[in-house]
Amino acid sequence: MVQRADPVADAAYDLMVAEIALNQGDTALAIERYLALSKSQQNPAIAERAVRIAVYGQDLEAAVEAARRWVELEPDRIEARQVIAAIYIRQNEVDEAFGYIDGLIQASELDDTQLFPPLLGVLAREKNIDTVLAVSERIAGKYSERAYAQFLHGMLAAQNGKSEEALEYMDRTLALEEIDGIHAARARVLLRLGRSGEAVVSLRKAVDSNPADQGLRLTYARLLVDIKEYDLARAEFEKLHQASPDDAELLYTLGLLSLESQRLDDAEKYMMMLVRMDERDGEAQYYLGRIYENRKQYDQAIEWYEQVHAGDYQFDARLRIADMLGLAGQTDEAIQHLDAMLKGSQSDGSLVRIYVAKGELLRIARRYEQAMTVFDTGLGVFPGNSDLLYARALVAERLGRIDQLEADLKIILKTEPDNAHALNALGFTLADQTKRYDEAYSYLKRAIEIMPEDPAIIDSLGWVQYRMGNYAEAIRLLRTALSRFDDAEIAAHLGEVLWVSGNQQEARGIWQKALKKSPDDPVLLKVMQRFIP
Repeated sequence: MVQRADPVADAAYDLMVAEIALNQGDTALAIERYLALSKSQQNPAIAERAVRIAVYGQDLEAAVEAARRWVELEPDRIEARQVIAAIYIRQNEVDEAFGYIDGLIQASELDDTQLFPPLLGVLAREKNIDTVLAVSERIAGKYSERAYAQFLHGMLAAQNGKSEEALEYMDRTLALEEIDGIHAARARVLLRLGRSGEAVVSLRKAVDSNPADQGLRLTYARLLVDIKEYDLARAEFEKLHQASPDDAELLYTLGLLSLESQRLDDAEKYMMMLVRMDERDGEAQYYLGRIYENRKQYDQAIEWYEQVHAGDYQFDARLRIADMLGLAGQTDEAIQHLDAMLKGSQSDGSLVRIYVAKGELLRIARRYEQAMTVFDTGLGVFPGNSDLLYARALVAERLGRIDQLEADLKIILKTEPDNAHALNALGFTLADQTKRYDEAYSYLKRAIEIMPEDPAIIDSLGWVQYRMGNYAEAIRLLRTALSRFDDAEIAAHLGEVLWVSGNQQEARGIWQKALKKSPDDPVLLKVMQRFIP
């Protein structure tokens, strides 16, 4: 047998054997050869390759050995020390991991802005959370005067659900330096803690200090949207739009925010800009339809809805065309439109929505028997569907079929005991149409526990209190409901209780105000006819 004596040839041969072994799945042999080569060769690339193969083969002991050799050969290479630290973290060796990271920090000549972000990235990928946090906390403790060291631990704590600890270290960061991203990160933590007001203040200060930072302003604007401060958000998006007038995403967001705050002219302006730019095709047309719908210009709304030919909004646009026809008094045309949709290819969910829309059109037109037939048909196709049962129950109430309403709503509550809308409908109807007040109250009490801020449920609870003779409590609840939702039916209820309680003058004022807004509301007209002949 010929003996190999050429070191270069020997190394090349070992490399070839290692790579062949790796390709054939013999990871152990590949690790063995690469580890030996890393010790015999002065080539850091071989040591690095040995580390990566050992990590891939989950031989952490070999990986550490190869990584140490890598550090010897390339002491200024930050990544080598990071790899060793990561391996020790996977082995839950806090002292060793901290030692290598500490050595990296001490040896590095990089600025903290270059040193710490990659380190954060390495630690953030590791799954041994307790070890990671123990290491980062020790780093923050040793380098207490370095903002990025505090930020490192704060970010890792935030990533792993330790919000209070994250906030503490982010505040330590800010006490030292306003580093990039700190305000946005701190705001996210505050939101997670339910402290949205402080989050807004934090970002507002940051934006004021860095008015040219468009990314920071965008983060602030999005936060304002999240907490439903739409007018403030719109003002910030306006500033962003001025800096980037052709940014389609900003135009779209401004259009939505303007629509939300009923600034319809502004909303139209932004959506029309998108149409002219041929951006957000389908969505822009859909929201232009919504804008004209809000203006009660139903023909123009239909024209825009008809231009939504594809995308997520196409089905909704077609349904809204039926709504517009109904609102324009063209109920039969609306029904024909929905019947055409029923004949098309639709998912089960879409078919249910069509049946509900069709029945609702007939209910609003007071064609109750026809509406009942539609819901019966829909339930024949989709038995037990909650949306259809709820819609049919409302029609049953109009027809005086309280037994049907009760049966349908109880079917819903059997499978959805926390359905607040079903509880409210059942409770209100029992209070209004029967003398089963205690039972009605029990349903409404459950409903208000589920949705304590809902004005319709507060109205129902006030109504049952009235029927039980508790006038003062009824008036309190009904005033609350009307203050939250200016609705003719709530006004009718409050006026009736005030009238019966002896305050006829205030009752008249409430009714007259509601009548100006809703002159055709049947509940309001009926109660006024009873008390004011």
